[in-house]
Amino acid sequence: MPTQPLVSIDAVPVILHEGSLHLVLGVRDLDPFAGRAALPGVLLNAHERLAEAVQRALLSKAGVAAGAILASVEAGVFDDFERDERGPTLSIARLVILDEKTAMTDPRVMLVPLDGLPDLPFDHTAIVAKAAAVLLDSLWINRDTTRALLGESFDTAELIARMKELAAAAGLPVPETANIGRSLGSNKLLERVAPAAPAAGRGRPPALWKWL
Repeated sequence: MPTQPLVSIDAVPVILHEGSLHLVLGVRDLDPFAGRAALPGVLLNAHERLAEAVQRALLSKAGVAAGAILASVEAGVFDDFERDERGPTLSIARLVILDEKTAMTDPRVMLVPLDGLPDLPFDHTAIVAKAAAVLLDSLWINRDTTRALLGESFDTAELIARMKELAAAAGLPVPETANIGRSLGSNKLLERVAPAAPAAGRGRPPALWKWL
């Protein structure tokens, strides 16, 4: 590799799986770190846009097609030139929210709970932490991202769970949730709907919300 740094594009794909957020990782075929799970990443090609490189990384490293992407947000630039033993690279990271119906059929794919990640190669652990913090900060500021994360309808308990998962991945304190129901009730983008009647002997279900 040349001494002038190359530009790598690292996707941070998250998906709702079995009721909790998971990170989609791809098992590396080649050294360095062959056989270890890592973020899907590629080197940026000449005349290739960042969104195109993200789609290529997801497809080539995790078998995820572009149609599975619901939303994405920039996660930052990482310029530790010791991050790759093959030579200096500059990483541009983008967090991607995938449709929970996306089938993970590529044998190289690993789904890992976002709030219980293993140590990842390169600087991918730091990238995931920053991406989770960015997504947590963008809730209710970026409507498209928030809607993709929570779905067309959600209850208060699900929102709190997503916030806690993101905070844990980011290494941040658990967010304050005492007044979250009041905040949702004042949000003009949401409508409170009647939840299904609880089963006998169960308590009152959490409030249910849908997007207008």
